Formats: sequence, C-alpha cells, structure tokens
Amino acid sequence: MIVSFQRRAASNASKRLGSSLLRSFSSSDTDTDLLEIQRIYQLQRSHEYEVARSTAEERKANLHRIHDAVWSSRDDIHLALNKDKGNHAAEVDVSDIYPIIHETKHVQRHLTKWMKPQRVPTPLALLGTSSWIYHEPKGVALIMSPWNFPFNLTLGPLVSAVAAGNCAILKPSEMTPYSSSLIRKIVGEVFDEKEVAVIEGGVETSTNLLAAAFQSYLYTGSPMIGKVIMEAASKHLASVTLELGGKSPVIIDETANVDIAARRLAWAKTMNNGQICMSPDYVYVHESKKDEFIEKYSGWIKTFFGDSVKDSPFYARIVNGRHHSRLVGVLDGAVEMGAKVEHGGNHDSTDNDFFFEPTVLTNVDTNSSLMTDEIFGPLLPVLTFVSLDEPIAAINAKEKPLAMYLSDLLELRLALIGGDCLAGTLFTLYTPFLFPDLLPK
Repeated sequence: MIVSFQRRAASNASKRLGSSLLRSFSSSDTDTDLLEIQRIYQLQRSHEYEVARSTAEERKANLHRIHDAVWSSRDDIHLALNKDKGNHAAEVDVSDIYPIIHETKHVQRHLTKWMKPQRVPTPLALLGTSSWIYHEPKGVALIMSPWNFPFNLTLGPLVSAVAAGNCAILKPSEMTPYSSSLIRKIVGEVFDEKEVAVIEGGVETSTNLLAAAFQSYLYTGSPMIGKVIMEAASKHLASVTLELGGKSPVIIDETANVDIAARRLAWAKTMNNGQICMSPDYVYVHESKKDEFIEKYSGWIKTFFGDSVKDSPFYARIVNGRHHSRLVGVLDGAVEMGAKVEHGGNHDSTDNDFFFEPTVLTNVDTNSSLMTDEIFGPLLPVLTFVSLDEPIAAINAKEKPLAMYLSDLLELRLALIGGDCLAGTLFTLYTPFLFPDLLPK
C-alpha cells in the first residue's frame, strides 16, 4: 500500500505502481447522452418497487458490499485523489474513506430497528383505532455530489439511500475526473444499474438529469446551484436535501489558549487546502491576542509543512485553474483595498500544479470579496475586537453560517448570552476529537 506521495518527484517505483492502478480507470470529461440518462432512469423507475420491498437483511448485505468495495479500493482512492487534487493518503483516509466505513457499519447495526413500524398515540377524534408510523422508500433518488470530498459525499449519501430501500442515480463532479471514474467502477462492481448507477459528465449532463422526475434530490455544493436544484424539484413536488456552503467564523477571546487555538485552526484551515464547506473562513480575535495568534498560526504552518509548503507531500492543491485564478483575484482584490499579508501569499499554477500557500491577512475591508464570499481556499482574514458584541453583531449581519468555532470559555459565555449568535454547528477549539493531531510535529 502506498502511504505517501512525494510532490511531483515520486520515485520511479511509485510512479510505476501509480500508473498500473490508474490504468484500471480513466478520467472522463464527456457528457452522458440524454437518451442514455432516460434509459437508466426508466429502468430504475420500473424496478423501484422491487427494491422497496427488500428486507433489512438484503439491504444490510448491500451495505456490506459497499463497505468491502471501498476498503478494497483504498489504494486506488488514494491515487485518484492525489491525481485530482494532490491529497496525501492520510488525509484521504480521514476525509473520504473512514467516514464511509463508519457509516456503513453504523447503519448495519441499527437498520433492523429503524425499519420496524413505530406505534404512536391515537388522537381523540380517532378513538377506537390504532396509529403507526411506517417508513416508506422515496423511490428513485438523484445524488449530485461535489469535488472536494468526492467519495465521502457521493457514497455516504448512497448508504442512506440504499438503507431506505431506494434506487439511486449518482452524479459525481466532473472537476475530479479520476475520482468520478473510480466511483463509477466501484458502484458498478456492487450494483446492477437498475438499482444504482453512476452518470458522469458536466453541466449538460446535470441539466438533463434535472429534467427527470426524481422522487428525491440530494445536492452538496454552492447555494447558487442549490437554488437550481430546488427549482427543478419543485416542478415534481419532490423532497430536497441540500448541504450548502457559507462563511464559518472563528471567535478567539481574551481567555483563549492561543497556541492550542492556532494549532487546531491551522490544521482545520489547511486540510484539503481549505476546500471544505465547514472550513474556518475568517477569524475574530481579541485585540490583545492578535499578534500572538498570527505568530502561533504561522509557526504551526511551518511545523506541519516544513520550510517549503510547496514541497510538502502533506499539502493538497487547488482543484483546478479556474478556482486557482478565483483565489488569486480574491487575494489581489483584498490587498488593493488595503489588506496586509502577514503570512504566505505565494501561489503558482505552472504545469497544472495549482499551489496556493496558507495566507493570513489583516486590515481587511469587510466589503471585499474576501469577507463577502465563501473563500474555499487557504486564505484566512484576521479581524480584531474589544467587546464581544462586535463579532456577534458582524456575524449576525451575514447569512447564518454553516459552522462557528469558539474558544472553550467563550462557548460558555455565548451559552449564557442565549441565542444571540446562531450557526448550524458550534465547535469548541479545545475538543480533541474534532481536531486530531494528524500531521507530523
């Protein structure tokens, strides 16, 4: 098993092994024909009731096959994500493989209980009858997944769809073609296409898929595309599950252990090169802790990746040239509006190696795109405050964030305030299992 990938300078033996594995699946950037999409969709519609009648044991057997297929493809998954985004094998394990393994095991343990009818109280108006909740499959589900964690965010939702007795069509992102092709290979080894199928392609393929009348839509990605998905689903009165991005703030107050906060933020911000929907997006740090935070954060970047971040095998790349250019524009725009680069700022896109250094900025204009748009990269704006009311007011003036990261005592203080600052998920920076020590010291 390959356990590491040297940046563009792997040994000849590793290159030969990588080539032999990658030959088993090839990247595809062509759209799937509309007639082929309609054929697979109609095939699953004609088969959905047979799948819906499957027993808990039959569904658990399918989940077990997903588990085994993913685990046996571990080396290939490492290589595909290294080819697509330069991810290190250890990072791939944590972000894309272990979550699927855990999910399949968890669902297998509980599925029999989940599928049992649940008796509930009967309203007085229906006196003399009994009331039960029966769990019914939706039918045929469309799962459209992003490129940042292609295996986790494609096969993870598939576990739920299979457990619930649904057929499913998967549309992985065209931006990670090697991963997309490997997902198709894995799914094809486990399922007949009348139950689960993978359809590859770009915008045209996605548009053709959205024209079909699915019973359930699941999409992970940007709010802009989420609105398109919801509009398409509304035409069929179908259920929609959206997991969208946003700007996740960090608040570090004067009570914080700055070294611990900086260390765990450096890990969270640089994982997958900041291309995570819940990645810390900007930091509000108490004015008295600002200089210490920047010094500690920069120090931990060096500890994690060495003197040359670009040459570190542990540091991933921006997914493609378009997103790299976008980040360059965000950085340049912020500097033009007065921002100061405190750490990093280097970037390079030669030889399709889309490198962007972890970068800390201060004196940031809150009207710059750095502060108005989701960053989805390794840029970290740092703002200061004196009173806790300042960051709370600024955060509440934006859309509700997907996540918010707090120092430990600050979490208690906000709890005492009670509902004045809301987010989808609250993390404390001192919870060890949220920020494991994955990278070498």
